[in-house]
Amino acid sequence: MPVPDVMFCAQQIHVPPELPNLLKQFTKAAIRTQPRDILQWSYGYFSALASGEPLPVKERVEMPVATQKNDTGLTPGLLKVLHKQLSKKEALSLRELQSKWKNLCLPVEQLHDLLRLDHFADGVDWRKFFALGCCALGGSLMSSMKHACEILTQDPEGGAARIPYDTFAFLYTYLAGLDEEVPQGETESFLAALKEQVARKEDMVGLADFTVKRME
Repeated sequence: MPVPDVMFCAQQIHVPPELPNLLKQFTKAAIRTQPRDILQWSYGYFSALASGEPLPVKERVEMPVATQKNDTGLTPGLLKVLHKQLSKKEALSLRELQSKWKNLCLPVEQLHDLLRLDHFADGVDWRKFFALGCCALGGSLMSSMKHACEILTQDPEGGAARIPYDTFAFLYTYLAGLDEEVPQGETESFLAALKEQVARKEDMVGLADFTVKRME
């Protein structure tokens, strides 16, 4: 039996007082994040909102670089979102990573390419996956570390982009270990010199501490 048409007056429809602000925040978040699939992203947004988890929202709109012809997937802003969502997990399952990745509308093929660079059969070490994400963004080892500092730093945008030495050393050692062209001894000597250098800076490593000029 078809449902009869019913006219509701304004008094019959209850609009929660928080709804206008919720929709306003949602709209602003969508504009900043620019998801490729608004429905999939919306699912992730409201699921995170309902469970009190960090939202899949960029801090600001990212402009494509000059060489980028289309949306190529992972960006520094999206990797930072994933870091906020997943870095505090003691045990990160592959399924959870896949879910967060999907809700950011990132290419599944890119995720598989990153996972193939290491063995994550028993779960995902977020620090290692984060390092691989930086490698996907940067290409070279030093460029990858630059992205890591800029994403992880607590410094204001455009500042020194400092991160703790121990964090830098872990990420650098891991990525260098995946590069057959970087001898282990070279990694150890570089980090030893860097540790001595930043000891006077509260053991915080900034971009200026590992530029090409300094390495030479």
